[in-house]
Amino acid sequence: MGKKVNDDNSILMRALLNPKGKNKYIYSLISFTFVVLLTVLLYLVPDYYFLEKITNNTVFEILQIYKYDVVFDGFYSDKDPEGTFIVAIVNILTGLDGHNALTPVIKSITASRRFAVVRACTGMQAGALLMALIIVTPADFWNKVKATIYALIALIIGNFLRIALVIGMTVTLQVTYGTGHDPAWMWAHDVLGKPIGFFGTIFFALIIEKQGVPILNTVSIWIDSLFDLFGFIAVKLGLNKKQKSETPEEKAPKNIENEKPPP
Repeated sequence: MGKKVNDDNSILMRALLNPKGKNKYIYSLISFTFVVLLTVLLYLVPDYYFLEKITNNTVFEILQIYKYDVVFDGFYSDKDPEGTFIVAIVNILTGLDGHNALTPVIKSITASRRFAVVRACTGMQAGALLMALIIVTPADFWNKVKATIYALIALIIGNFLRIALVIGMTVTLQVTYGTGHDPAWMWAHDVLGKPIGFFGTIFFALIIEKQGVPILNTVSIWIDSLFDLFGFIAVKLGLNKKQKSETPEEKAPKNIENEKPPP
């Protein structure tokens, strides 16, 4: 009985993840729209203050283990003061929490600079995207549950190490090597930190795939549909005109023996 259920799930997944014709484009449009909306909701609506505090405390302990001279130094407000409509909506959604977007600050005494672990530092942008992809990808329900749990655990632990590395490298560049305030942060956060986050996301995707939830197949269908759309637009604009095929008569060699030479 269990084998039959697994076989049925495999057949369903192959049918949904290898759609043909219009079904592929309908699936791509609906799934992509759903993932975008769900990612925004999963990232902005829940109160991740508990995760900010856990991340902050864990990073603080890691830095102390490696003998960095750090202390907690007040709070930082995560609210964006700009008055644009989008920022206003984001502030409303992120303001649903009870701490008014305030997060504890880690201060490096030797470097005389402060670091705040805000919502954007929790790794939940990637977490929300991965969870949305898991939900939209056809797979067994329990495989989705396992994939979500394993991916989030790996993401949170990896994020602890990433933030500690970025702060530690910033302080080291500034104090030990005399790098300027802004360049030290640029080298640690942008040059080192962002590639780590990028390859980390790929690693988390592979963890999800290992649990039987083929999210990369879903993404590949989006990409394939996008290329099809570009091709369709190119044809409509006349950028990809097909050459007129010759008839068999046109392809045949001409008999010029009886033709008169030109005057």
